[in-house]
Amino acid sequence: MRVADAGVPITKPDHRGSKLHIGAWVLYDLANTVYSATLTYLLTPFAIEALGRERTPLGLVQTASMLLAGILVPVFGAIVDQTARTRRYLTVATLLCIACTAGFGLDFGTAWLLGCFFVANLTYNLGLLFYNALLPAVAAPGREGRISGIGVGLGYIGTLVVLVVLLGPTIDDRTKFMLAAAMFLVAASPCMLLVRDQRPPRAGTSAAAIRAALSQLGSTLRELPRHRALLWFLLGNFCLVDVLNTAILFFADFTKDVFRAAAHVHCLDWSGGNSMLVSLGDTFAQIDVAKGTRTVLDAPHLFGLQFLGEEGLTNLLKIAGLVLNALALPFGILLGPWTDRAPLAVMRTCAVALLGALVGGTVFGGSSVLGYLVTLAALGAFGLAGIWTAGRKMVVLLAPPERVGEFFGLYGITVKLSVVGSALYAIVADAYGCKPAMLAQGILLLLGLGCLAMVRIPARPQATPTA
Repeated sequence: MRVADAGVPITKPDHRGSKLHIGAWVLYDLANTVYSATLTYLLTPFAIEALGRERTPLGLVQTASMLLAGILVPVFGAIVDQTARTRRYLTVATLLCIACTAGFGLDFGTAWLLGCFFVANLTYNLGLLFYNALLPAVAAPGREGRISGIGVGLGYIGTLVVLVVLLGPTIDDRTKFMLAAAMFLVAASPCMLLVRDQRPPRAGTSAAAIRAALSQLGSTLRELPRHRALLWFLLGNFCLVDVLNTAILFFADFTKDVFRAAAHVHCLDWSGGNSMLVSLGDTFAQIDVAKGTRTVLDAPHLFGLQFLGEEGLTNLLKIAGLVLNALALPFGILLGPWTDRAPLAVMRTCAVALLGALVGGTVFGGSSVLGYLVTLAALGAFGLAGIWTAGRKMVVLLAPPERVGEFFGLYGITVKLSVVGSALYAIVADAYGCKPAMLAQGILLLLGLGCLAMVRIPARPQATPTA
């Protein structure tokens, strides 16, 4: 849905351009990232352990919550456009998400945990709709992109906060969720208190607005086959974003799983009295005294730093997360100029980079920390930044100029519905292990690349240079 209609008058006072209100809006992006990082680095490993190392329930709940969010996006988009009560809906969705985030730490069983995850994920994604709709209320005309970019950049700090402050052994796992909820509340409160939709309510009823929005969506879907390039792009983007959503959710679980056996070699119980385990710097050796043999066992290490036991796994995960997020921001900035010149090339290149990340993470996972960081973390950061950066530009180029807002709404819905991969990963991981599950995501990437290969950007008249 379009967040605002051009030329719609706003009520007074006009806070567009106010540093106070811009700061309040931008801080909500940090709050959002605290939540998403909590899912990746805290909830997913915690829930999988609570579920007896089963990933399928978590993947299915992720898929169900995102499907419902995708269905509700056009409905609530119409409601906020009709009523202009955006802040009220944002506040309700945010407080529900915060309450469920805190609820992750309550020991009421796995059904409670999965229920909290469903509600939290649903309200988080609806909150993003309301939050985006408030951008025109704080940004001066023509400055929306810059303010949005500041929010994205600040959002990475939320991930770093979770990695540095909460991802440590000194805090009880359940307490971490309470702290994450508190940080979410603190960062989100300025926006909920200060920023309001300044558009006047529209005439008519919300029910009529919802019917009109759904009718427009149906009309857009029926007409989409006439715009073949846009159709192929949306299908390809669906597959690529699906892989990104899956990787974000299961990144911490995959990292810990593939390195767990190697990190615990020093904890193995050598029985019989004839074996001993000795350190050889970056590796360990099992020495069989009776037979006079020595077997070298590799432990995860990086430049002389060893990652041993659960604490070592946590530190390794922290480093991997820092590398991923520290690279994603500059990659996004550096890819910007290339995206303006050749967005389709950026999309295809980033898809190939993601494929390299999947293969590299599978090959180096458990055997080489450096190889793992260079492939899964670095290539993954490149793909993550580029696909999000180029996707919006592609919609602008492929959609009819007079209907860009309409097709952006469809683009947003397809992004929300890109959740097939999470269920696929969970089911394959439970049946065959995390590495086959990671490689299975390559199927979606190849499908996405195939769709992008069908895309042709139409030539458009060049603007006449001004003197």
